Amino acid sequence: MKKKLLVLLGIMALIIVISSTIIRISTKNVATDVTQDEVKLQIVTTFYPVYMIGLNLMEGVESVDVKSLTDLNTGCLHDYQLTTEDMKIISTADVMIINGGGMEGFLEDIMANYPDLTIIDASQGIEMLPSAEEHASDEADSAKEPSEEGSEEEHDHGEWNAHVWLDPLLYIKQIENVTKNLSDYIKNSEMVDLSVVERLDSNAESYTEKVRTLDQQIIELSNELNSENTLMKRDAVIFHDAFAYLANRVGITVAHTIPLDSDTVLVSAEIGEIIDEVNLGSIQYLFTEEQYSDHIASQIAAETGASVYIIDSAVTGDGSKNSYLEAMKENVETLKRLVK
Repeated sequence: MKKKLLVLLGIMALIIVISSTIIRISTKNVATDVTQDEVKLQIVTTFYPVYMIGLNLMEGVESVDVKSLTDLNTGCLHDYQLTTEDMKIISTADVMIINGGGMEGFLEDIMANYPDLTIIDASQGIEMLPSAEEHASDEADSAKEPSEEGSEEEHDHGEWNAHVWLDPLLYIKQIENVTKNLSDYIKNSEMVDLSVVERLDSNAESYTEKVRTLDQQIIELSNELNSENTLMKRDAVIFHDAFAYLANRVGITVAHTIPLDSDTVLVSAEIGEIIDEVNLGSIQYLFTEEQYSDHIASQIAAETGASVYIIDSAVTGDGSKNSYLEAMKENVETLKRLVK
């Protein structure tokens, strides 16, 4: 009986020792994970174009975590409403990178709820084009009958056209803005090693060089489109004013901007007016975007003989760090089709 009792006590003692060991190991692992998460600098970007900047600048830096606040297929942030999940992500962020220029209409809410959050405006100091969509929306509103007011959701595109990344030179300026402000933040932070600044500068130089190479293609395209040997009338109608910056660089004149978002509906009378304008101005080119349906553009093209060209505004993608470069290269190839 005593032997059985001793064996039983021994087994119980062994179980206690094993259990204690497992608990200590588990606790250590949890503590290690928490510590690793705590030392990571948490950077949140608002949407795809600035996410690409953050991703490239912090490539290979394990002590920094870069996230996109919105889904990678959200597109432009016009009228975007923050979700509960978005607010959770922001609550853990140390730095938020925004496009600026009024793109993030929810910015005031973030600043009010998280006054200590460091916000980097990628478009700081960039001179923007006026928002043609704002002007077009105002004209459409003034033309509406009183009974039509409020019949469809109104879109606030702001005073300025904030799609500056469609001009690679302005995109480079955005990269420079983010690099400088991130560098200043890291130098004054104890969260990450200062060696991160060296990697940041190196990554910024590498990414900027890739964008400059891309811009050289834009320059060559512009020279070709505007050469004496190229016969083309350069007026165009665009759907959504993101294309305006790239149009400016290559010498295409935006004759009319249609404020067309994914849920915008144009009535027959409005489409008819656009058709008349295209015919009257002998406009040959209709530029729509990959992110939106080309149904209306195709309808106008069928009535006018104008050609539809689809541009990628680089606001969605698969998260690959070269997404912006690939989208813009594809745009260059699309615009080359204009050369006669």
